[in-house]
Amino acid sequence: MQNLTYSLSPKAHSERIKLSYRPASNNPLDLYVLMDLTWTMKDDRETLVKLGYELATTLKNLTSNYRLGFGSFADKQEMPMITPELKMNPCAKAGQVCEPTYGFRHHLHLTEDAKRFVKSVKESKITGNLDNLEGGLDALMQVLVCSQEIGWKKEARKVVILVTDGFMHFAGDGLLAGITRKNDKKCHLSADGEYLGSLIYDYPSLEEIYRELMKRKISVIFAVTEDVVPTYRELSGLMKEMSQVEILSEDSSNILELIEKSYDRFIKRTQFSDNSPDFIKIEYKTDCGGQFPTLRKRNYCNDVELGKTVEFYIDVTLTDYPKDGIYTHKIRIDESALNEYMEIEVEIQKPCTCSEELDVNDENGRFQCNNNGFMHCGMCQCDAAWTGTSCTCPTDPTNATTTEAIENFCRRPYDLSKPDDLGPVCSNRGTCECGHCFCFPGFEGTFCECPECDVDCDLRKADCICGQCVCKYGWSGNRCNCEDSLDGCIGPTGEICSDRGYCECGECVCDEPYVGKFCEIGSETENKICTFYEACVTCLIEENTKTGKCGNVSEICGKAEKLEKFTTVFVKDELDIENRCLARVENEYGIPCDHYFTYQMVAHMENYLLIQVNVCEPLNYMAVIGFVSLATFFLGLLLICIIWGCIRAKDKREYARFMADQENSYMEHSPIYRDPIGRFVVPKAVNRKQSNPFL
Repeated sequence: MQNLTYSLSPKAHSERIKLSYRPASNNPLDLYVLMDLTWTMKDDRETLVKLGYELATTLKNLTSNYRLGFGSFADKQEMPMITPELKMNPCAKAGQVCEPTYGFRHHLHLTEDAKRFVKSVKESKITGNLDNLEGGLDALMQVLVCSQEIGWKKEARKVVILVTDGFMHFAGDGLLAGITRKNDKKCHLSADGEYLGSLIYDYPSLEEIYRELMKRKISVIFAVTEDVVPTYRELSGLMKEMSQVEILSEDSSNILELIEKSYDRFIKRTQFSDNSPDFIKIEYKTDCGGQFPTLRKRNYCNDVELGKTVEFYIDVTLTDYPKDGIYTHKIRIDESALNEYMEIEVEIQKPCTCSEELDVNDENGRFQCNNNGFMHCGMCQCDAAWTGTSCTCPTDPTNATTTEAIENFCRRPYDLSKPDDLGPVCSNRGTCECGHCFCFPGFEGTFCECPECDVDCDLRKADCICGQCVCKYGWSGNRCNCEDSLDGCIGPTGEICSDRGYCECGECVCDEPYVGKFCEIGSETENKICTFYEACVTCLIEENTKTGKCGNVSEICGKAEKLEKFTTVFVKDELDIENRCLARVENEYGIPCDHYFTYQMVAHMENYLLIQVNVCEPLNYMAVIGFVSLATFFLGLLLICIIWGCIRAKDKREYARFMADQENSYMEHSPIYRDPIGRFVVPKAVNRKQSNPFL
């Protein structure tokens, strides 16, 4: 969306707006297949099932972002559209069983899943009706107005392909079935997708369909068989901005080619419309990207190449003052098929009401108009031979030097190759006096076409050309305040931005992933400046620690100092992590020690580098040995204590268990013990008999 603001008056010339449009090739696509499923379309349905996956492939070749939806229609379930006795099985005369007649049925919400689309078409059922006229417009109206149920995406290019082999019922045909209520252009779908208003509302008119297509920016393709093509072409001609007609084969086998061809036409067509009121006239002119040698009055272009910019010139003219007294209006210019628009806020200059009586002989009034006219309502009304704000410009009727001709000297041609195509007087930014423009504050130029230069534009460093700073030699930048010098981009290594970027306005703009003032830092361990100064700093550290391994310090550090003067400071404090470099130096014991150094440019001294070195202290080996020994002793003692404690705890547990067993135990004979003494007992009965035999 773009917003513009313009001021208009009836006496001013048209305001011209340049609109550039470039069609894209990969817009999101919502395609809804609306199919006639009466008995004669049985083969076409089966073909669509077979071609379902190929349809998804075809759409994928057109755009990577597409969705598919599906719905079917037949007709109203009332005489004379159907036969009452065949209402439940309208295919009975053909000896077949089919679905009872229905008006419109929404089967599938727009989806990216091609399998669901194929399944939905496959599960749909054939029905029938009596006449050869179908309720396609009923169904199409529901597809248009049921945005939420269908699932139309606001940003997508929305297309309905209506597939049928029959004619259509129009508004008024519902009277034949006793349906008198006008179509209300509202959604009447049930939760199952069934159209509930089929027997309540009449068929919609073509005008109502056309208005909904324009309002909702939905295009329709009528895919019809050859015998009904002439009728549908007449229908499409009444709404040609939003519809096309394609010839469908008898079994719909060419539907893929049909969709591909129609979609190609849609995306290569652009058309604009507006909601301007009656008193504001809007004209569109374009050459359709070079298709015509001159501008033509038209608001559309066909066969526009994808990726090519097409320019439309929109002339906005105020023809009269608004009768309602509202002087601010918003005009919306829409692209017919996409959710793209431009909004123009128009401020109308209010008329100057004046009740002053005209006095042609008023000397003071004529004096104010240089005696070449008279003052009326604060404006000079010039005599026949004069023109201009103060009547100072003579006209020559013999040379046709009229007021309009003089004003034309103050009007800039829109295109220098077309001098007759003139713009507004002084670009509506000044007044025209005798063929010369006197610009309002803030504007300049022959036709007041240029804004004055910004105060930040230094005329010592730039030339002001039509409101823009054009830098003089040696300067650059938006305000020409950047001197074309590379000094600020040359680092200590002598390279411009370390050969990892470019210099802009005295500062380095680094390539990815390099950072730093001179783009010297490539990673945590890679730094060009660190590498450059490492040898010198290492040598200085060795000299400072008196290891004596460096050699000639002046020779080693002199190479670096030729490119950049620097000084070195040894510090004991920890250095900042930023710009920190590592220098590893062996101490007198041959053990490596990590030293760190940082670098920074001294602000008050040009080309001067400060290097801070943090020298690591040598290790106290005796202290280390003592610490390790002491730590080992205490760790061993701790380990012995832990083991002793564990043994004590285990013994304690075993002793407690033994004592518990002793308390709970009792004496028993061993199962394998046998008493050595044998004992026998004589039964009492036997003993009594032996003692008294007479008993």
